[in-house]
Order: sequence, then structure tokens, then C-alpha cells
Amino acid sequence: MFKPNKVKRHLEQPIIHQPHQGGRSLKLTPLGGIGDVTKNMYIYEYGNDIVIIDCGVGFPDEAMPGIDLVIPDISYLRDKKSKIRGILITHAHDDHIGGLPYIWPELDVEIYAQKLTAGLIRSKFSEHRLPKDKIKNVGLKQTIKLGSFEASFYQVSHSIPDSTGIVLRTPVGTLIHQADFKMDWTPVNNQVTDVGTVARVGEQGVLFMSIDCLRVEKQGYTLSEKTIEGTFSKVESETRGKVLITMTSSNITRVQQAINVAIKAGRKLALSGRSVENNFQVARDLGYLDVPPGLVINQESIKSYPENKLMILIAGSQGQPGSSLSRAANGDHKYIHFGKLDSVVFSADPIPSTESAQHALIDNLTKLGCDVYYSALTSDLHVSGHASSEELKLMINLAKPKYLLPIGGTFRHMKEFSRMAKSLGYEENQILLPTEGQVIDIKKDRAYISSSINVANVYVDGLGVGDVGTVVLRDRQVMAEEGIVVVVVPVEPQTGKVGGEPDIISRGFVFEKQAEDLLEAAKEIVKSCLRDHKPPLDWRYIRHTIEENLEKFFFEETKRSPLILTVVVEV
Repeated sequence: MFKPNKVKRHLEQPIIHQPHQGGRSLKLTPLGGIGDVTKNMYIYEYGNDIVIIDCGVGFPDEAMPGIDLVIPDISYLRDKKSKIRGILITHAHDDHIGGLPYIWPELDVEIYAQKLTAGLIRSKFSEHRLPKDKIKNVGLKQTIKLGSFEASFYQVSHSIPDSTGIVLRTPVGTLIHQADFKMDWTPVNNQVTDVGTVARVGEQGVLFMSIDCLRVEKQGYTLSEKTIEGTFSKVESETRGKVLITMTSSNITRVQQAINVAIKAGRKLALSGRSVENNFQVARDLGYLDVPPGLVINQESIKSYPENKLMILIAGSQGQPGSSLSRAANGDHKYIHFGKLDSVVFSADPIPSTESAQHALIDNLTKLGCDVYYSALTSDLHVSGHASSEELKLMINLAKPKYLLPIGGTFRHMKEFSRMAKSLGYEENQILLPTEGQVIDIKKDRAYISSSINVANVYVDGLGVGDVGTVVLRDRQVMAEEGIVVVVVPVEPQTGKVGGEPDIISRGFVFEKQAEDLLEAAKEIVKSCLRDHKPPLDWRYIRHTIEENLEKFFFEETKRSPLILTVVVEV
């Protein structure tokens, strides 16, 4: 086999930590994160031992009406639960931990993570009323024995503190699982990527490396997170009203930079949105945020301060219809209202599938007259937490793996990663490009795609995932059994106003002729939702409001939860 010629690569047999069992291979089965930016979950299996790395959620696109979250399909694990030795978590972003409250109760095994990551998982478990005794803090110097596996963590820079890579020492060789990272030499939290550890492991011999590929299309290096504070400061100095900043709520280092700007400007800081409030509280309690006494005020106190003395961190950076920012933009927030002197900062680029939702929210805020800052206008509002191509090359050259698997990106990212790896001297058969459901066999002398399993999306559908309410786990079969209700709203294309009576169509829920009273009452609820909003109408938000109110009404009346789809028709 061709050996890459850029650097010396160690292809010798790595140290074996227990007797090798008859040439047995290690199987890697991704249940998410392959050809997909989100829903990261990877199953490493050797003999009677399984180690899981990450357990994330995905986010629905517009082809998934009524769906709040998408989680990995764990059907493959259901007859193997006795073999699972633990779940290792690389960092605390939702696409890596968000699936735990839904999946962990069925697996019921120890979860190992760094301090902040473990703290944020405990917060999610508290919200879902799950026991927290199996969530274990792990230090960077600890080694965990998990059956045939020995696991250790090393520090990397990312957009949330306590992000890590994982070294797995196995009977077939040493593996590295490197999820989201970048090479930030001046990080806000002083957590620099530990290139020394990666290099030492690389010198000992790495057989296989799974590595983040999301930003491979970007040449050069990703900017340091520290550049964001200056942008926040500039926006604040130009704003005569409130400054509202929305970002990924787990981006704790960016929250700290917003805090720093608020302190210097003499503004009080309010928090809005359950995810923002929970993550802020956990990070502050664990010492990851420096917050002086008296800076943070309750939402109820917002009206007690001059608007030019307020900064608000608010949930809803992806344009989620039920988020605090969306509710405030549509006049439905109890404490936050927008004026023409206010500024709204989107310090997060849209993730795949949420672009249209974010853009619609930006349009609505712009119509209200406030100044809206977003990355298409101001390129330094968001800095990626992912490595660009030169950083990826550096990490690969430090680890010197024999085989590579790009993860955490779409298939186009994986393909571009393959081109980049070939420029380093890798041959095509050393770069694995599986599709969803394909299984990789890893042996001492080779790695290859060996088989496939059936995987399907599993949907979380319910009220308020993230900002409000109780959540319900339902897959498509349950929704099919409970039926569909279609709400048709006629709209005048010239004015955008409601152009007539809404109509309600039931299929598989109730028989219309025998449930006229129920459907007439539902129609009145729809009319009420439409009356409560004045032009310009944000139809994305109104659809969400109609569906939310009808879902509550139908459940109260029938104890059933049909899929509700609101259709706006031009007349």
C-alpha cells in the first residue's frame, strides 16, 4: 500500500492492550453525522464491547411539518444493550448531546464527559426528570477502561469550553475520534488545542482517525473567537436603544464577550429563552463565566431601565418559530418589544435546513424598523468553531493516521475532504466515504466499508422543545395513527391580508360530518389567531401559533394529537 510522502507515517502494528482474538475486526457504525452536519452518534464495537461517542439531535427542514427534532435511530443497539460499556461525549453542543434525554433512558449506561459538558447534560436531564447519577466528570489526565477499550480525552479549541478529542486504544490499534475543533491560538477561554498530545499519540501509531470536515471548503485558517468582542462593541456604541444579541446558547465564550461589552458600556444584561437561561446558569455556577454582581437583571425588570442601558441575550438565532426572539418579533413576548432605536445582532450563521427560517425572522425584524446585523452584511459577526483546510491538514499531519473518516459534514464536505487528504499523499482506499447506514470494519492492516444496516429518522414532536413546555417523543407511525388536520388560510397576494374564511380538513383524525361542532370550534381558534396579528404578517410565525393552539385544543377535547399542517393559499 502507498505510504503518504509528505510526512513519515507509522503503519507498524500499534501496542495491543489485551490478547488479539483471532483477527477479529473492530466495527464502526455511524448512526448520524455521516453526510449530515448534525445528529452525531458513532458506535465503536469490538467483540462483546460497545463504546458510543456522542448522541446528538438533528433539526427538521420544511419537508417535516410538525417535527421539532430528529434523533438517531438506535434500532441497531436494541439487542446489544448488555454490551454497551459507556457513552463518551466530545463537547456540549446539541448536535452532540441533544439526543441523550430521549435515547439514554433506553440504554441506561454511564456517560463520560468534561466538567462543563457534564454540567449541561445534567441540566437537560433535570428538565426531563431523569436521574443524573450516571453522568461522570472525566479529567484530561484520566484513562477510562471500557471492556476492550481504553479511552482518554485531550483538549481542543471550539466554540464552547471543554471541547475534546478522544483517543481509543483497542485490540486492533489506536483510534482517534476528533469531532468539532479548530486551531485557535488565542481563544477567549484559554483552551488551546493540545497539539502536543496529538503528536505524541501520532508518533506511537494511529490506525484510524474520524475527523470533523465541515469547514474543509474554506481555505487557510479560521479566525480566532476573540475577534467577535470588537464587533459587539461597535454595534453597542452605534445603538441608541436596546442591544439584543442572539447566538447558539451553548456558545459560552461568545456569551462572555457580550458580558464584557455590557460591563464596559454600563448596560444591564437580561436573559430571555430557556436554553439561554439554563446554559448561562450552569456555566456561571461551574466557573466558566465571569459575571460581576448586579449585572444581570430579570426580564420583569426590563421596563425599569432606560433602553440605552439594556443588553438582552435572547434565544432564537436559527429563526425557530417558538423561540423568544420570534415571539418578541411578533408582539407575543410579555417583556420584550422592539423599537426603531434597537439593534438585533445575529451572531450565528444558519445551520443547514434553517436558512429560510432565519431569513424570514430577519425580514420581519427589519420591517419593525430596528437595525438588524447578520453575517451577510457584517462578516465579523460570527466566527466558526470549525477548522479550515490548513488546520485540518495540520491535525492530520500531527496524528499521522493510516486511515481517515471525515465526519460532521454533508457528503460534499466529505468529498472535498477526500481531495484534500489526497494532496497530503493519501490513497483513495485510505479515505473512507460511507453513506448513512454503512458499517466500517477496522482491522490491524486495513479498514473498509463491509456492510450496511437499516437506519431511519426518529422524530421528536411536541410543544416547546428548547424554549417551552413538555416534549413528546413520537415517530411517524404514531402520527399516522392519530391522523392529519389541514388548515387552509386564504390570503390576498397584493396586501398579504386574510382573504376569506379559513377551512379545516380532517383526514384520519375525526370524520368531518360527525364532528362538525369540534371543527367549527377549531375554526374559531384559527380566526382568533389571525385577529391577534396585524400586518405585516409573519406567516411562518402565525402557522406555528395556529398549530400550537389547535394541538392543545384537540388534545383537550379528544386526547389525540394529530399532525397539524397550516397551508396559506393566495386567492
